[in-house]
Amino acid sequence: MAYLMHIGFDNTSRLCRNVYYFEYKGIRYKLIQNNIRKWCDVLLTIIHESNNKVDQNKIYMNASEFLSALGWENESRVKLRHLGGPGIPDNYKLKNAKCRSFSFPEVPFVGYIIGYNICVIPKIETEEQRNALMLFREAFSSNNNYLAFLFYWQVLEVAKGDAIGWVNKTLKKNRNKIRLLNDEIERVPLNGKKLGNYLYEDCRNAIAHIKRKKYGQTKIKLDTLDDNSRIAISTLVIREFARYYIKSRLGLQKNMYLVRKNGKGFPFYANEEYTKHNRCKIAYK
Repeated sequence: MAYLMHIGFDNTSRLCRNVYYFEYKGIRYKLIQNNIRKWCDVLLTIIHESNNKVDQNKIYMNASEFLSALGWENESRVKLRHLGGPGIPDNYKLKNAKCRSFSFPEVPFVGYIIGYNICVIPKIETEEQRNALMLFREAFSSNNNYLAFLFYWQVLEVAKGDAIGWVNKTLKKNRNKIRLLNDEIERVPLNGKKLGNYLYEDCRNAIAHIKRKKYGQTKIKLDTLDDNSRIAISTLVIREFARYYIKSRLGLQKNMYLVRKNGKGFPFYANEEYTKHNRCKIAYK
């Protein structure tokens, strides 16, 4: 007996259609967009051995990568989880699949914008890019600034370089490429420190070692307005440095396109080189 795997996810950038079919890196999915006020959205895929945990884990990682790319492209808050799923006949078709496992949304509802699609996503070529996008996705979808800050800082350490030095150098040489207003930088209480040192010592270390003051220059008090405000603006700042790091340091510059070969068949993601040398048509256009 086969298994209809359900991967639930929240997506604050709402899509033009409620149903999409696509293949991402060899795995076929049916995406169903549910009512955001009631249920999370879902990715459905068929596993032909219902107890195959290896395939389930492989598919979950594949879906996670796709959703990281989608969230990055549409600048949406995306959060995923495994919802289980029913057993199905071996000859069951994906086009007949319906959502049978439901979960409440986990990302707080703050309104949404409609009109997005899944036709273009970044091309993830390295494990560093994959890990960085996953961390960025988790940080961006979190409603806790302390947790989000730690994830954003981890993005800056994906390539195992000097994160502190990279922030200081980027602020000095590429300030115009960071998506921040001048007053947002000025609101950070540096107290004579360089930005990279402040973010590491007074934020990253202070959060990670909250009860061990010797690791951080500033002790955080979670119930004070000053510290909540300070971490909130610091999280906004590091988010944009993390975004630029992924683009520049990790080289996430290429795209993949959801196409049908010769305008027919099951939609799949292809890189620019493939679309140049084959007759393809963008799906769902």
